Amino acid sequence: MSSAQSGDKNPLSRFYGGVRAGFTASQISGDDLSGFHKIGASVGAFVNHAIHPSGRLKLQLEIDFTMKGSHSYTPRNTFTDNFYSLTLGYVEVPLMVVWTAGKWTLWGKPFQFELEAGPVFGVNVFSREREANGLIVGRPPFRWYEFSAMAGISLMVAEHHSVNFRYENSIVPVRIPTWVYGRLVNKQFNSLMIFSYCYQF
Repeated sequence: MSSAQSGDKNPLSRFYGGVRAGFTASQISGDDLSGFHKIGASVGAFVNHAIHPSGRLKLQLEIDFTMKGSHSYTPRNTFTDNFYSLTLGYVEVPLMVVWTAGKWTLWGKPFQFELEAGPVFGVNVFSREREANGLIVGRPPFRWYEFSAMAGISLMVAEHHSVNFRYENSIVPVRIPTWVYGRLVNKQFNSLMIFSYCYQF
């Protein structure tokens, strides 16, 4: 995210907030499909505070709504027998450590490069699983909670404005597929990439 303004004399004395919005590309590890074919949305808000006098190290707390899931690749406007779509929605609370890795000026404009990483706690607020014949019912539900790890990179492209890329993966399984046998991977995990625009006030 964009860091504190350069005019702040004491970075430890202020909190900064902002909003983020973007899209996700996700998959479910352990569903016999591969590829980040499920596209969704991600929106949220954050607040951060410097934890080092230099202002280069910050702690950031967020609350986000993130869509995840899985999708079998099929040609457009077709509904074949192998069609599969899983849509999941999570309210997530990431706690990120953000480090300003570098600052420079290009064509008179300031640029800032940041790295971030931390744990994420999420609550599953909806799930919908479909195949060619309609909704899939009778399978074990997804866990109501999720613990994940997240890492990312941000580039400040103007004052208050930045673009962000993140990768997130479940630490504990979100579901165990008890309806299949002989599968090498017998647990399911969320994996996703998040591309966002961020504005810090």
